[in-house]
Amino acid sequence: MSSIYRRFYTEVCQTLFRQPNIVDAAEPLIQRVFPWFRADFYAARVLQIKPQAGCLRLKLKVSRFFPLFTPGQHLQLRVSIQGVPMERTFSICSSVQQLHAQREIELAVKIQPQGRFTSALSGELIPGSYVHLGAPTGDFSLSQDHAACLIAAGSGVTPLFSMLNSLSRLTVPLLFVYSYRGAAQLLFAEHWAELQAKFPLLQLVLWDSAASGRLTPERLFAKLQPELRGKFLLCGPTEFTQDFRAACLAQGVSPTQISTESFGLLQPTAANSQPVRLALGRQQHDLGGQGSILQRAEQSGLVLRYGCRRGVCMQCLCDKSSGVVRNLLTGELSDAGAGRIQLCISEAVSPVELSSEGLVV
Repeated sequence: MSSIYRRFYTEVCQTLFRQPNIVDAAEPLIQRVFPWFRADFYAARVLQIKPQAGCLRLKLKVSRFFPLFTPGQHLQLRVSIQGVPMERTFSICSSVQQLHAQREIELAVKIQPQGRFTSALSGELIPGSYVHLGAPTGDFSLSQDHAACLIAAGSGVTPLFSMLNSLSRLTVPLLFVYSYRGAAQLLFAEHWAELQAKFPLLQLVLWDSAASGRLTPERLFAKLQPELRGKFLLCGPTEFTQDFRAACLAQGVSPTQISTESFGLLQPTAANSQPVRLALGRQQHDLGGQGSILQRAEQSGLVLRYGCRRGVCMQCLCDKSSGVVRNLLTGELSDAGAGRIQLCISEAVSPVELSSEGLVV
C-alpha cells in the first residue's frame, strides 16, 4: 500500500470510527461473537496464579498464533481492573520449550503495594480468566558462543531465568549471580538445584544479601572472578545495573560486551521545574508539578497513554520540537533540537515543547 493510500485509509478510519485502522474500529462488533477479542493483542487464559517472593507468578495458556519469543524479551500484559483496561510491561520468565510443548508462558509480576495495576491483580484474576498479551519484543538476550556472566538483583532475575531455563545444553562457562534479600524473596526457589545439576559448566551463586551483605561490584570481582572476555548481562534496579556496568568498564570489559536492563528510575535532579508545553492535537497544555514529564502531565490533570513507566514499551513516545530532557534511566541529556522522547523516563532540564496526537486515553 502506497504512502498516499495508507494515509487516506488512516484518515478515513479516524474520521469515521475515531480509530487508526479498521480492526480497531470493528473491535466492538467482533467482541459480540468473540468476547475475548482485543485488537493488536493475543488472548491468554490464566491457568495458575502463584504468590512467590513478593510476586504473582502467572501461568498462561496461549493460542497457536502467539509468536515465538527470544529468552530475555518482554511483553505487554493487559488486564481489566474494575472494568478499566490497563497495561504494564513484564519480562517472560518461562522457557521457549514450555511454549513449544504446552503453548504456555509464565510471567512473574512484582507486586507494588501502592500500584494501581499489580496490587489489584490477585483480586481480578482467577484460573480461567482471560488476559491479553502484546507481541514479545526487546533485544536483551544471551548468545551461547562465548562465556558469560549474568547478574541479577530482585525481580530482575526474571529475563535471565528465562535465558538459563531455555538452554538445552551449555558448552561454555556461565556464571549466574542472583542477589535477593532473605529466603522469602528467592524467586524460582524450586528450580535452582535442578538447573545446577543439569549444567556442569554453570557456576550458580544465590547471594542472600540479608545473610551475606550487599552484593557489590568489588565483592563480585574479588570473590567470583568472572571471565572478563565474556559477555555481561545485568538486570535489576537502575542504580544496581549502573554500578556494575561502571565496574565492568573499569576492569577493561568492552562496552559492546555489556547488556543491561533496568527497572526503577533515577531521582529527578532539576532544582527548579522547567516550563513544559504539551500540544495534544489542537489543545495546548502547560504542565505543572515535578518529576518525569509523564508525572507532570498527570499532576496537571491529563490522562495519557502509557504502559510500563520504565522506558521499555514505547507507548508514551512523543515528538519534542525543542528543549533539553534528561533520561532518568541513563542520565543522558538530549540535544536541544527536534526528536522523539519517552515521557515516562524524561525530565525537562530546560524549557521544552512537545506535541502528540495519539497520547490521550
